[in-house]
Amino acid sequence: MEDRELRNGYTTGSCAAAAVKAALMSLLYHISLQEVEVETPKGEELVIPILKVRRRGNFASAAVQKYAGDDPDVTNGISICVKVFLQKEFPKIERAIIRGKCLIYGGRGVGLVTKKGLQVEVGKSAINPGPQKMIEKVVKDLLQETEDKVVICIYIPEGRAKASQTYNPKMGVLGGISVLGSTGIVKAMSEEALKASMYAELKVLRMDKRRKWVIFAFGNYGKAYCEKLGLDIEQMIIISNFAGFMIESAVKLGFQKIILLGHIGKAIKLAGGIFHTHSRVADGRMEVMGANAFLYGLDSTIIRKILLSNTVEEACNYISDSKFFDYLSNRIRDKIVEYSRKEGFESEVLLFSFEKGTLGQSDAFLKMVEECHE
Repeated sequence: MEDRELRNGYTTGSCAAAAVKAALMSLLYHISLQEVEVETPKGEELVIPILKVRRRGNFASAAVQKYAGDDPDVTNGISICVKVFLQKEFPKIERAIIRGKCLIYGGRGVGLVTKKGLQVEVGKSAINPGPQKMIEKVVKDLLQETEDKVVICIYIPEGRAKASQTYNPKMGVLGGISVLGSTGIVKAMSEEALKASMYAELKVLRMDKRRKWVIFAFGNYGKAYCEKLGLDIEQMIIISNFAGFMIESAVKLGFQKIILLGHIGKAIKLAGGIFHTHSRVADGRMEVMGANAFLYGLDSTIIRKILLSNTVEEACNYISDSKFFDYLSNRIRDKIVEYSRKEGFESEVLLFSFEKGTLGQSDAFLKMVEECHE
């Protein structure tokens, strides 16, 4: 069989935004579209087929079939549905999220957040910031000349059944799945193809013989943080879950320094010597953080809270000593250098969280950044 490029799909958040647009178009203009165009949080345009649209009195409903491309996503093929109402005032719905002119909440099959540490606060529907942003833009674009408000119920008929095949219950999202999508697009690549792509990108960077340093970030949040700090994005690579492979590749290609910017939820694993960070390979985040808290000398009551936390973000809230995160950054730096098995190899680390921003950095982080960016 000939190799073929794997097909990308679109996230549950993109599906929800497309369904909202189709329902709103039906309410405003009495038309039933077979497809709509929506903009992702990264500014890309997606054309998404509409499964069905119905207008009934003061509301319209629409459904989109989730398409995951060649990604092995348990939500592939299920219906993401919405009901959209035009109203003068917002009703009081405790689990709802208000964004501009729209109130968004989850109905049947959309989970409720019950534990701290996620990107949505406790008691709200599990509809992440990316999809919220996409839906808000749809509403803003279509309601430019009216004072009406939009009430949106997202419901997923198969959501409760599919939730048992995800980590949602463990993470404290109960009653259904989350509406996700930081980029709006599901990018499907085999592990080997992804590694090959990242190696090729790293090789291109090494063509500039003067630059013997590289910035690693785990994903789009790390990339955004690089931009926020004003670092050279042209010298940055997203390494996904493959920290070990990318460190080995950097050494092989002759790089001498790695600057790592990591969300603590991923980076904490490196402190425990875990260099493939996918949760199915290894997920000892709280255990690693608790062990390091013990070595640092934090109180046993704090360590217990860390170990019982739902997410690393939540665990961070129990640590008032900010120097602990510098200590943790140094531990990760030492693990990276140790993993490289290369004499003279250097690394420095910065850790951040969604809630607190920069948490800590290794001792010579700023010095290495300054030297590399001269």
